[in-house]
Amino acid sequence: MANAKISSKVDTVREVDRDRCKLSIVIIGRNEEQFIERGIESTINVRSKIHNTEIIFVDSASTDKSVALASRFPITILQLKPDWPLCVAAGRYTGYRWSGGEYIFFLDGDAEVDSNWLADAVRFLDDNPVYAGVAGVLDEEYITPAGVRTGGATNVFGQDLSCSVIDSKVLGGIALFRRSVLEEVGTVNPHLPTAEDHELCLRIRRAGWKVARIKGRMAIKYTEDRQTLYEVLRRARTRMYNYGAVLKYCQQYGAGWQYCIDTIPYLLSFAIFVLCLTIALPLAVLTDKVMWYVGFVAMTFMAVAIKKGSLKGAVLSIAVRSVSLFKTLLSYLRTHPKSPLDYPTDVIHVQ
Repeated sequence: MANAKISSKVDTVREVDRDRCKLSIVIIGRNEEQFIERGIESTINVRSKIHNTEIIFVDSASTDKSVALASRFPITILQLKPDWPLCVAAGRYTGYRWSGGEYIFFLDGDAEVDSNWLADAVRFLDDNPVYAGVAGVLDEEYITPAGVRTGGATNVFGQDLSCSVIDSKVLGGIALFRRSVLEEVGTVNPHLPTAEDHELCLRIRRAGWKVARIKGRMAIKYTEDRQTLYEVLRRARTRMYNYGAVLKYCQQYGAGWQYCIDTIPYLLSFAIFVLCLTIALPLAVLTDKVMWYVGFVAMTFMAVAIKKGSLKGAVLSIAVRSVSLFKTLLSYLRTHPKSPLDYPTDVIHVQ
């Protein structure tokens, strides 16, 4: 391991005997040596505005220098073991259980938080007890593994910048939550391979709480351009399209359809469209209307191309939906829900 020289010990993660503080910042990451220092530095800046702040970095068994670089900062570092089921949700779950903050802010290891926004967000939750969580404007910079900038996007969630507060259904992975609510409804489910933030917000809203997007730039995230076929295949390989697993868990508390409608309506509509095409094909063959069928498919593709602005955009859009649908169906059939308490807790406490 790259961090073999760093002294460490094994601890069992517990939700008791933790020193309480105003804010816990939980940073998660795996092989983020390219960005982890700037991400941690941005959270260190928060301490000048919210003095009673703890920072916890949860590393998912990185094989690069992530842990060694993070150890230069006055923060807590935990490491998940390589033989555990590793995913974004597992890191957030572990960080939450180790934390003691009245508020929990989840941050990705390849992102920087705006300290002014986070201080405002804490004040917002202090002043508005009906809200359980908030997020803000997220910008992205597209960076290759070699460190070359290839573009970027502002306000990736399309937040209405003219509104101070916008009640929402989901917040995304980077967001601030009220601890007391997470204790009530349950925290991030460590077994979810994707959309763990959507499922959490769904439970929060079903319990009668609100989540919202508030004004201001929350963070900037450094990532690769998602609008490429390579990125689609990478996300498929890393289970980011396994929405069926999330659906299986939501069905446990009667929220399966609500999850589909709130979170993946585009995939639901695509599934219906594919089903109709599948049923229509043999009918077209039997009635000698194959050319009509082919023409309809071609017209549909052109309509998508016009909407996306290019043939490449149309191909990518259909590829995302096709891969997502396949992985969703497959993961639904393969998923056997487990209790969050079944996730291992003997985390490695690096510092």
